[in-house]
Amino acid sequence: MDSEVSVVWRPADFGGTDAAVVRVCVEDRCEEQRSGDADHPIAGVSVRLPDDIGAVTVPVRLKVTAARDDRVVVDDSRRARLTEQHPNGASCSPEAWTATFRADPAKGLTSPEGLSLQ
Repeated sequence: MDSEVSVVWRPADFGGTDAAVVRVCVEDRCEEQRSGDADHPIAGVSVRLPDDIGAVTVPVRLKVTAARDDRVVVDDSRRARLTEQHPNGASCSPEAWTATFRADPAKGLTSPEGLSLQ
């Protein structure tokens, strides 16, 4: 497991297949991904962070642009408090620091809670 900030979305929320480009930046590190196939329930992109980053708060920026004409669909930013994860149990390595958001076309960066895989 890697330390990272992840952003997930429903491709159908952003139009047809690969109708948008989703760019996520955490501090000076950025990753981008096409919005994906509208027939698939969930897509996402993650920005890798140093493994030893710790329980800090980092700035997260989301920019979604229409692939056809570069029109900005969503431009939002939030601060994320990284939380500690131990995928192999509390006393085992590795230790990772993560945060996850949902990219919503109307609300920008939101909680992924309740995001349906349907």
